[in-house]
Amino acid sequence: MDNIVNRNALSVSNVSKSVSFNGYEFDMYSDVWKLNKDREIRVGFVAEFESSIQEDIRATLVYFAENKSVGHVANVCREIKGYVDNGFRTITQEGVLAYKSKFSSKRDEYRVAVLRVFLKQLYFLEFKAVSDQVFELLSSWKLSGNDKGMAVLSLDPEEGPYSDIEFEAIRSGLDNKYAESVIDDEEYSLAQLFAATGRRPIQIASLKIGDLSIDSDTLELPVYMLQIPKAKVRGRGFRAEFTGFALIESIGQVLSVHIANVKKKAERQIGRVLSKKERDLLPMFPDDIRQFKNLSSEDMMAALAMDVAHRKTSDITSKLKSIINKLQITSERTGKPLKTTGYRFRYTLGTRAAREGAGVLTIATLLDHSDTQNTKVYVANIPEHAATISEIMNGSLMRYASAFQGEVVESEDSVLSAVPGAQRIRTSDSSDNVGSCGTNAMCRDYAPVACYTCPKFKAWRDAPHHLILKWLLDERERIVEETNDLEIAAINDRAIYAVTQVMKRCDELRGDAAYG
Repeated sequence: MDNIVNRNALSVSNVSKSVSFNGYEFDMYSDVWKLNKDREIRVGFVAEFESSIQEDIRATLVYFAENKSVGHVANVCREIKGYVDNGFRTITQEGVLAYKSKFSSKRDEYRVAVLRVFLKQLYFLEFKAVSDQVFELLSSWKLSGNDKGMAVLSLDPEEGPYSDIEFEAIRSGLDNKYAESVIDDEEYSLAQLFAATGRRPIQIASLKIGDLSIDSDTLELPVYMLQIPKAKVRGRGFRAEFTGFALIESIGQVLSVHIANVKKKAERQIGRVLSKKERDLLPMFPDDIRQFKNLSSEDMMAALAMDVAHRKTSDITSKLKSIINKLQITSERTGKPLKTTGYRFRYTLGTRAAREGAGVLTIATLLDHSDTQNTKVYVANIPEHAATISEIMNGSLMRYASAFQGEVVESEDSVLSAVPGAQRIRTSDSSDNVGSCGTNAMCRDYAPVACYTCPKFKAWRDAPHHLILKWLLDERERIVEETNDLEIAAINDRAIYAVTQVMKRCDELRGDAAYG
């Protein structure tokens, strides 16, 4: 297989071959380097430099390809190409000053910093392309890094953290659509891993089956522990270090079913029973396992240890977007279908932690950062995503809150014709009925509050829903007064929005009936 590392590749007869940070063999003299399963880097621009330094440039790029992520290599290549496209074929003081002058905005200074990193490494490797004078000039510059966390700080409604309403709509939507078989085991598992762990797409894509373990002895209950590969480990390759993450039982159970399906499918495609070691190395979200069909067990183990059969990061992100689209959630902030990226869950986890009082070190640990430079943004501006209830109820986008998932019906008779014996849903003090359960299945959720956000709920048009709303608002106010904690007080906010939506829908139906 082309992408599987040959352990003897770096032999005397193959001196131009190297192995990337992610374990992919490439020829340093080729104009296209495939550095991982997702990316190819084009380095043909090296030929634009003066012939006397082309070898130095290419060899230093090899250093970056061997020791840095493919994303970092791509950024370095962009800046080197930008430098040579500026008309300079050697590395001179005039050339680097001219390049720096192109980026007058502090927002763009990080690009100059990327080029400086490459040129200083060129110098450290003792190549002659960078003189002492150029090195001293580069070292004298004070450059700004790229702006970190703008989507978080600005609460960007399309790229920043989800609001509480949006996040709860996603979580309940996943549960409901899974119960309705709209999404399958793999889709539920993938989306819940993003929501629960806040990990980067590349980390989710790098998971293998053996990363999930189940401990039923310590607590006499199943504890699902996932070892998640770190994404940014300096000088280390694919799956070099891990961080443990505990999953709640409901997610762990479905993930276990998905894993069992992956094992069965892999054995069917390969045509034999796999050993436990082979099964543990299978990707949790595989691409194509059939490519291993004719390999020996030893060769297959070597191949599975890499990322060859893992789904591309871009495919993982596309799949996540497709799953969230199936939930049909409308953002209450934009009035449009909810937009999704793999990083929005990460931003949400960090933001919610900051609101709970977590410091930068705790958030860095939670998000698997190696330092705190990227986590300060979460505590610099601790926002309250949910506006006050009166503001939300009076807002023009209230109808988009995606809270009420059920149906408003005329009366109990409308339900009984479809679900004989449907259970009545009573108010909090059990003195009045507000609707019916649209299923006879056993339910342990907290009625009537949970009913308003359940897709099975059949709200009666003329029921006293205002009593539920009053109780919820009074309870919210009581919690605020007793705890002074808006996070705890907001626990039933989505139910409040749902009841409000039911009341508005009932008013609309009564109006229609009056003019019918």
